Amino acid sequence: MEKLGTDCNDYLKFPRTALKKVPNGPARRAGPCRPVGTTEGETVTVTGPTTRTRRIRLGAWTATAAALLFLLLAVLAWLWPIGPGGRMPVGGDVTSFSIGLMGVLGRAIRSGRLPLWNDLWGYGFPGVGESQMGAFYPPHLVLYGLLPVETAYTLSLVLHTLWGALGTWWAARRLGISSAGGALAGFAWSACGFFAIHLPHQWGYTTGSWMPWAWGLAWSVARGCGPRPRRDTVRLAIVLALQILPGHFQLAFITEVGVVLIGLGALAERLAGRLDSARGAVRLALALLAVGPLAAAQLVPTFRLARLAAERRDFEYLSGFAASPIHLVSYVAPGLFHRSPLWRPLAWDPFHTSPEEHLAYIGLAPLFLAVGAIVTSLKRDAATRALTLLAAATLVLSLGPYVPGFAAWCRLPGFSFFRAPARWALGTELALALLAGQGYDRLRSWRRSGRALAGFALAAGLAPLLVVLGVELALACTDPPGWPRVAEVYSRAQAALPWKGDADFRALMAIARRPQDRDLRVHQALARQGRPATAAAERTFARARRDIYVQELAPTSVLLLAILALSPLARRPGVLTPALVILTAIDLLGPGRNRVTDLGPIRSLVAQSPVLTRLSELPRGTRTADTTRNLPMLAAAAPIGAYRTLDLPAVRSLTALAQAPIGPGTEPVAAALRAAGAGVRLLDPFETADMERSGTRPAGTEALIDPALAGWLGGADWVAARGERAATFTLWRPGPASATGRAWLVPLTSARAKTMLTA
Repeated sequence: MEKLGTDCNDYLKFPRTALKKVPNGPARRAGPCRPVGTTEGETVTVTGPTTRTRRIRLGAWTATAAALLFLLLAVLAWLWPIGPGGRMPVGGDVTSFSIGLMGVLGRAIRSGRLPLWNDLWGYGFPGVGESQMGAFYPPHLVLYGLLPVETAYTLSLVLHTLWGALGTWWAARRLGISSAGGALAGFAWSACGFFAIHLPHQWGYTTGSWMPWAWGLAWSVARGCGPRPRRDTVRLAIVLALQILPGHFQLAFITEVGVVLIGLGALAERLAGRLDSARGAVRLALALLAVGPLAAAQLVPTFRLARLAAERRDFEYLSGFAASPIHLVSYVAPGLFHRSPLWRPLAWDPFHTSPEEHLAYIGLAPLFLAVGAIVTSLKRDAATRALTLLAAATLVLSLGPYVPGFAAWCRLPGFSFFRAPARWALGTELALALLAGQGYDRLRSWRRSGRALAGFALAAGLAPLLVVLGVELALACTDPPGWPRVAEVYSRAQAALPWKGDADFRALMAIARRPQDRDLRVHQALARQGRPATAAAERTFARARRDIYVQELAPTSVLLLAILALSPLARRPGVLTPALVILTAIDLLGPGRNRVTDLGPIRSLVAQSPVLTRLSELPRGTRTADTTRNLPMLAAAAPIGAYRTLDLPAVRSLTALAQAPIGPGTEPVAAALRAAGAGVRLLDPFETADMERSGTRPAGTEALIDPALAGWLGGADWVAARGERAATFTLWRPGPASATGRAWLVPLTSARAKTMLTA
């Protein structure tokens, strides 16, 4: 008998033969750290017959191949029909932000240059400096240099999602989790709530996919696992640099904070005598220091641009889009607050956040396994302690201004660069997914696992029930004659929110009782659900809330009942564990669940859209004034109202006047267009309808029916329900296109804005 030591390197003393765990049956080898299912200091025996060893190795390879095949198919099924199904995301940030920029990058790569300056972005803008094209990111250079932009965009989404899933599986193996447990962790994380709501955001899956690779390497380096820790240190530095190069640095910063926490955890283990050396923490520090030089090509120009940017990074900005304590209910009830658009002014706007920024969910069964792993293994397993630290720290950071001291630590370097604290939930979900892999492996050894499963189902069902009861109580206490004392409690709670000057509690309840007709997003979201909202009750929360509760909580209720029904199977782990995996697949593969973007065919957007086709026929670089943000860049046009996250100082009043409504007096708008160098004004269907109602149609206008573009902007279902009028655009050419070959001296204050119109 030999004793497995606390240092992971002790495992290397064992011959590469079968390992048998005592007394709970056979255990498979699980990477360089320790056998699967064992904990530190546990006694194992080594068996030696060669034929037996070969059989076990063959079985291990078969199990690994089966786990990876399951992971691959499950992720592709979650993405379906995106990619292999011939579809791609459209609408939202896909068409208003990302795809226009990537079209510019693709043309630059094919012409053999870097887009150091993007002359199509507004009045011209630093292309590499703004960073979100990811001009130095190797996969971008290959995909957008060789393929049409729509194909490259979709293939990037699929490949990075698979890369993140594979990285989670690999990190799980480094943490001593079996292939099957790693596959469950990889699927739970790659299909988690963060990626469900950030599917339209290219930065989400591109940068996020590197997080598990970095954390897995950080664990190996910190613990001294593996025969070549120095090589792992170099690999970690390269992975962290690659995560920065796509150009959206927030998830990279979250990953680096996780690496620091892993290092601090290793130091704590060393002080407690559970780890022989602290050299791993030093190597982590060296890897982090090497990231700056490796990613300097992207970091330096972006830093220089950020110093010139006009954005305010005050408390109001940095605290926006955090995960409020109420919204943490999404860990067990992902549908609540997310399916109905009528929640937005009641449950999102008062908290300065949105459903597009927070949805934390890895599946009910994986969450149960993660909680079980924490409860049963926290004291005796270093990997569990590290993952629990990561989950707890990122959960706290995701709460942003709801945590005491936020006003102080949001000023620290790194933390002061980014808003949307809710995005820290990606780290929480990764840690929980890996803990779920641990729970999967150890479920058989849990005592009273049936009671734990039943208790989890009841607790998970209680959380959304309490939230719904709180909403009902809020409505009841403001319904005449009401309960003034209860209403006062709600008013005080709202007044305690971090922001001042918002609508009071009674005003919110008034909104709940009247139709939400002014918010176009309500109509578009209801149309996507097949509910055209012809009746006022469909647009009034107080009258539609019971249907909303059923719509949003019915899937969760069914899953919780299924978990409750599985609790008697605890005595048959051979049946329970596959049942939990199947339940996870059903849970995360629900048809269209939480998908917040439309899908379209993978083919040229310019060819699909008559408006973009017409813009592509104009001279390259023709400036346009419109509401489509970055999309005209795909047709080689230059929108002056382009979307950018780092904004140089400029007179916004000029762009605003150029995009002003077309009324009886069009000369000021035409003068603004000439001053801005815009040769084309594109009016969307709403602006076209307003122009027709005013009886004004200036010379040089052309009507274009474009249901594709209208669907990308407002939702295909909404456009189909509205008919041709919702797809009618107007192209207005107010005069000679004076943009080409001219330069302007633009005042940097609005005091002399009128001089621009006569320049």
